[in-house]
Amino acid sequence: MADAYPGNLGEEDFLAAYAAHALRKPQVVADNVLTGIFLTDVRYRGALTALLVQESVEAARRLAAVWVALTDRTRPVARTLAGPLPDASAWVRFARAVEEAASAEHPAALLRAMAIDDSALQSVEQLCAFEGLARFEVPMRVYEPGPPATIVTGTNPGTLLLSNTTATGNPIEARMSLSDEQIIALGDATGDFTAWAGDFLGAYIEGRAGAQ
Repeated sequence: MADAYPGNLGEEDFLAAYAAHALRKPQVVADNVLTGIFLTDVRYRGALTALLVQESVEAARRLAAVWVALTDRTRPVARTLAGPLPDASAWVRFARAVEEAASAEHPAALLRAMAIDDSALQSVEQLCAFEGLARFEVPMRVYEPGPPATIVTGTNPGTLLLSNTTATGNPIEARMSLSDEQIIALGDATGDFTAWAGDFLGAYIEGRAGAQ
């Protein structure tokens, strides 16, 4: 079928599958990686944390994908979600919109922008209260060209260095402390991004069902 989505699914089935699996995958992997980080040999902490960063970046990009799909209805929401994930520039625009809503103390403006109802109000309030969206821009750019090189410098706890080269040949890197606090915060952020994206897309899906 010309209008079929991945897996030869129809639009509604694709949206349901995307919400149930594509959005949740980063958190599922991140939760298991977190367990491994604190149970395995300390020598493997850098490699596992790099995998955690990768899943956190994907969760952030999927949150941005839901934002882009819901705020720009010039294409069907499902068709946008079936396409490539947004780049770091889209994340910056999303983070700016959240910052503006938070500064104006008007989280509901994000709901209006996405054209969804107040069932996701708690999620946009949490999103506006989240500090550090902008910090995910650099890790995103590091992963955009492909898997970065992973290096650990220092000890107790050490620093994770992720380095890559952009399409224009410029070096780019991201650094992260390997402290327990930083690792747990990254895992928490992954869960938050997943939950918010799921709530926003879920509100859209419920709205579609109610309109039929």
